[in-house]
Amino acid sequence: MRILKGSVSKDHVHMLIEYPPSQSISEIVQRLKGRTWRRLQQEYPELQKRYWGHFWAIG
Repeated sequence: MRILKGSVSKDHVHMLIEYPPSQSISEIVQRLKGRTWRRLQQEYPELQKRYWGHFWAIG
């Protein structure tokens, strides 16, 4: 998977990605959410106390 283009707003992110057709969108979103949450926790440990389990919106 490659992120081709993106923009970040105050409360959401837009991305144009390229991915193999063997992967489903839900798998890709799940991986992106997991990896970005881990990276944010490493960089900002105080977020874990504030957003334990509820960082990402459902959907």
